[in-house]
Amino acid sequence: MSKIEDALKAASDTKALRIGKGVLSEVADLFIEQFPHKRAIVVADATTFAIAGKFVSEIFKARKIDQDSPYIFSEKELYAEYGYVDTLVSVFQKTDAIPVAVGSGTINDLVKLSAYKTGRQYMCVGTAASVDGYTAYGASITKDGAKQTFSCPAPQAWLGDTAIICQAPAEMTASGYADLFAKVTAGADWILADAMGVEAIDKTVWSIVQDCLPKALGNPQAIYDRDPQAIGDLVEGLILSGFAMQAHRSSRPASGADHQFSHLWNMEHHTNHGERISHGFQVSIGTLASTAL
Repeated sequence: MSKIEDALKAASDTKALRIGKGVLSEVADLFIEQFPHKRAIVVADATTFAIAGKFVSEIFKARKIDQDSPYIFSEKELYAEYGYVDTLVSVFQKTDAIPVAVGSGTINDLVKLSAYKTGRQYMCVGTAASVDGYTAYGASITKDGAKQTFSCPAPQAWLGDTAIICQAPAEMTASGYADLFAKVTAGADWILADAMGVEAIDKTVWSIVQDCLPKALGNPQAIYDRDPQAIGDLVEGLILSGFAMQAHRSSRPASGADHQFSHLWNMEHHTNHGERISHGFQVSIGTLASTAL
């Protein structure tokens, strides 16, 4: 955890982090530590509320943390679209509660931008190792048909229980693995940008992302087999990438041409037999294309 602790010091927004098996039981302690005497409002979808959100709400009640009724998205195909931000903003404007996002990338980004637009920080309980954007500065939201990154702070506190994350659908974990693997080509892009005088490499930020990759990516079979240690290493790699983006105030440390493929396909509303394709899966093809180039 020393690498995480060092990166946390470099991060501009996130002040506290808890990763490990069974840490969901510490969620009330973390909330009280970071948001003393504040109300809470749990935000989740139907699946993530059943997995973790209900427990969070119940333990808050047991610890006498005041809270609004949880806001649960009922949409079967919820995605990060600006209309959902407007919905959450209208909810948050009626309360001073601190949002607690329970879910993965979509829930996190929607809450991240909505919290910012209503002048407050938030906390996130991650339920899958599916994205690096949990702790990134900025939220990737589709608005007017185009995927855009809106400037807004990362969560003040993030918690990930690896016992829950290990049970996430295999496709979500694969998506996170692919998103992290893209840091290899993103790093190559940065080397070229540095050499051409476009953008100099920040050695501290570079180290936060690149040093963790061999360990986090080195055992894909163990990740596929849901090995807790391997999944934990993957989660740490994703979180470190987010911290690097916080520290650099841009996506440069973790995003290169590989991600541009994804953004283009989102703007083209590209689907696979009518189904949306995850960010990580899009980026994986971008990584292969960038590597070939």
